Amino acid sequence: MADCIVLSDLHLFSRRSRADEHQRALLDAARRARTVVLAGDIVDFKWSSVGGAEATSDAARAWLEELLEAGDDVQVHYLLGNHDHLPEHIERLEALADDDDRFRWHPFHLRLGGAVFLHGDVSNPRMNPARLHAYRESFARHPNQGPAMERLYDALMALRVHVLGARVLYPERTVLRRIARYLDDIQGEIGDDVRNVYFGHTHRPGDGAEYRGIRFHNCGATIPGVDFRIVTADLS
Repeated sequence: MADCIVLSDLHLFSRRSRADEHQRALLDAARRARTVVLAGDIVDFKWSSVGGAEATSDAARAWLEELLEAGDDVQVHYLLGNHDHLPEHIERLEALADDDDRFRWHPFHLRLGGAVFLHGDVSNPRMNPARLHAYRESFARHPNQGPAMERLYDALMALRVHVLGARVLYPERTVLRRIARYLDDIQGEIGDDVRNVYFGHTHRPGDGAEYRGIRFHNCGATIPGVDFRIVTADLS
């Protein structure tokens, strides 16, 4: 049994998400784990094919309830990402936390043992806690994208622009440096002696790259052209 597994960037309900291909593996892993950390962009409100924020939030709660049913004793922690940091979604998460004491949600970060979990949008340029708040608010104001933008996005993905863009925007060493700097900014909240960081957002899977004595891990994403894996977290 794994003590803790980490998932991120499923982008549920987007037409481009391939999360359904991993669903059985996700539920099996949750059944065997004591703790599941969902590290943001689990739901994609900007590109949801379900409908508006309310309908997508309802579908997200149903998905989370299925995950909780996978294991009687599993503890699920949900970290918000930029694509799922919406008031309607937060209301559903708060209600689920009230209804089931095995579920908790966190807006920006979580520490368990020697590990810190965060979505990873802190690896954007010049990010700090205040800018992260503003960045998330800008996503909360974005409407669901229409058919024209969907077609444009599909065309760009067919050209693998998203894969090239991730490599250009998120070179590994730069990402690690930015996250480490952000950890310095929030040290008063998370403490020191962090040994492992688990994050998403960049859509670039990685396992154990080291910077400043900290090892960094990324699940990838369930979208075409990007590898995805369920990561087992080290909480020691």
